[in-house]
Amino acid sequence: MKFAIMDDFQGAAASLACLETLRARGEVIAIRQHARTEEELIEWLKDVQILIPLRERTRLGARVLESLPSLEMISQTGGNAPHLDIDAATRRGIVVCTSTGSATSTAELTFALMLAVMRRIPQEGRALREGRWQTTFGVGLHGKMLGIIGLGRIGRQVARIAQAFGMRVLATGFTLTVERAQASGVQMASLEDLLARSDIVSIHLRLSERSARLIGRRELRLMKPTAYLINTSRGGIVDEAALIEAIQQRRIAGAGLDVFEQEPVDPQNPLLRFENVVCTPHLGFVTQEAYEELLGGAVENVLNYLDGNPTHVSNPEALAQRPRR
Repeated sequence: MKFAIMDDFQGAAASLACLETLRARGEVIAIRQHARTEEELIEWLKDVQILIPLRERTRLGARVLESLPSLEMISQTGGNAPHLDIDAATRRGIVVCTSTGSATSTAELTFALMLAVMRRIPQEGRALREGRWQTTFGVGLHGKMLGIIGLGRIGRQVARIAQAFGMRVLATGFTLTVERAQASGVQMASLEDLLARSDIVSIHLRLSERSARLIGRRELRLMKPTAYLINTSRGGIVDEAALIEAIQQRRIAGAGLDVFEQEPVDPQNPLLRFENVVCTPHLGFVTQEAYEELLGGAVENVLNYLDGNPTHVSNPEALAQRPRR
């Protein structure tokens, strides 16, 4: 049996103790590079029976899945899989399982980005190393209005932290109700009202057909010129060209971005060059604790599948096509 962990850029996943149970069942390889082409990806995975993708870093479309005759199971880290053609997997009899993780690490990074861009931490740290002292002044969080787009697990955690900072909180979402908003101690608002009233807008939606490019030119124009946009969700929710234009024309004060339309991000992306934009390379879930939880859940799904008791299966139809173990 051959297992592959995909897109382990930092080499962190392969060192986790939970993988020892997989090594007792077969060979475990960790792929640390991002495949440049589908052909390269297919070559890397051609002999793999069980694949563990780290989140949604690589697109697994029909052509790739149909070119991997040995692949029988995908154990996804995380509960969302927009990168995976689930219908193609089902046709091929590839069982797909998902795992859940904590909302804490992404919520923490949300505030790290918020504080970094508003308190100008990168600029002041750089100036200090160059021998300069107190070159700018920042903007505080206390008393500011935070608008949360998507009050799910992560959004609710962000709301709690914001309240601890003394912030006021608005929230909106496709399925949000007044009762759920009140349960989190926040005020429900329409998207347009939230954008117009918020000092900071933070995105916490899943990427779907409904949320894709939800924040475009029209929405960015509704924001205050003193407001900041924070995105630790998915790059595809924001129209990146519109955001670049808004930053260039100073329609908003700045942004904190952990996600991009193209990942890994193009080094020539203008967002990486703006002084009022703080960028990180999709680190929302990249902590020791989150890796242990996500990989632990994915490994547990693999072991249950191998033992004939598959758990958290997204496409049970595929099970009927697999030989019984």
